[in-house]
Amino acid sequence: RRWVYLEGIFCSSADIQQLLPNEFARFKTIDTEFIGLMKKVAAKPKVLDAVGIEGAQKQLERLSDMLTAVQKALGDYLEKQRSQFARFYFVGDEDLLEMIGNSKDVQAVSRHL
Repeated sequence: RRWVYLEGIFCSSADIQQLLPNEFARFKTIDTEFIGLMKKVAAKPKVLDAVGIEGAQKQLERLSDMLTAVQKALGDYLEKQRSQFARFYFVGDEDLLEMIGNSKDVQAVSRHL
């Protein structure tokens, strides 16, 4: 679930990619590795075969830890934005990310105002 959430953030907004280049690079590494693992899982239609993929559990645990770090950095960035613009304290994370990510699109931002 965390990967889907972060993929939507980092892959749909070039502004977010530019504002958070380190987190974007880290996420792209995670994304590539996760998709590779999911291709291996998809190639094994039986659950017991998929569970037996060598090192999959450790890889998923490591990817989960990395996703947590990316999500924490993203949360820290949002808190920094909120401290600079007090009105952002009344906006949820998803809406704030949409506003920041679409800062050049007045119509997309205006629906939050």
